[in-house]
Amino acid sequence: MGCISTSRRRRQQNVKALVEGDQNVKCMHHIGGAYYVNVTSGFHCVDLRMFYQSYDAKDDTSIKPTKRGVALRLNEWSSLCTLIDTINASHPTLASAQPCYYDDDHMNQHGWLNCVECHPFLINLGQ
Repeated sequence: MGCISTSRRRRQQNVKALVEGDQNVKCMHHIGGAYYVNVTSGFHCVDLRMFYQSYDAKDDTSIKPTKRGVALRLNEWSSLCTLIDTINASHPTLASAQPCYYDDDHMNQHGWLNCVECHPFLINLGQ
């Protein structure tokens, strides 16, 4: 299982298709560190979960889910999405948070590859 990153519009289409049940959907989006958001046909939920890579992994892309996470029903997910503005107003530090790729150390490939938020399962190249 690898990381499948899609645009926001495509993720919205996948959730809509999941609700309507008209096609198979498998969407996995990396949100930082070892955390991913998953939407899969057959499970009417949005799964926010931490993943890990075992030491005996045969390849670099085999990651597995942990028990640490939450699966939100689609109506719970919609409620959470409508609360984002309220959460940002209550916690200004969250509203002003910037992704790590805006940092100066991401201005070259070496810095980007060494970022544990962007690449949680890769060996640090600086060692």
